[in-house]
Amino acid sequence: MEHRWGRRQATNLPVQFFAGPATIGIGRVVNISATGAFMETSLPLRPHCIVTLGPIGAPVGERTSNSVAASVVRQNALGVGLEWCESEPGSKNLENRLTALGSALHEAAPLLR
Repeated sequence: MEHRWGRRQATNLPVQFFAGPATIGIGRVVNISATGAFMETSLPLRPHCIVTLGPIGAPVGERTSNSVAASVVRQNALGVGLEWCESEPGSKNLENRLTALGSALHEAAPLLR
C-alpha cells in the first residue's frame, strides 16, 4: 500500500548514509516525494532502521544542515524505500529536502570525478 503524499519526482543524487554506529554507505536517491524516497544501494538495511542521508564525505555520524533522517520501510534488490522521519506533507517540505540533498550532490561532485 502506498502511503506517500503527492507524486514522486525523479532525481539522481548521490548521498552518503549512516545507519547506526557501524553502517556507513553510499547510495543514490533516484526518486523523492513529500513523505519519502527510494535510494539505490547494495548494502542491506533492515526495515524500520533509521538512516541519515547527507553529503558524500561528511564526517561520520555528524548531522549537518544538509542531512535528512528517514526510516527504511521496504527493501528490494535495487535498494530501499525510505519514509522521512519528520514528515510534513506539502511541496514546501519537498523543496527543502531536495535543496538539502541537492547541496549534497554539489558538495560530492569533486569526489565523484
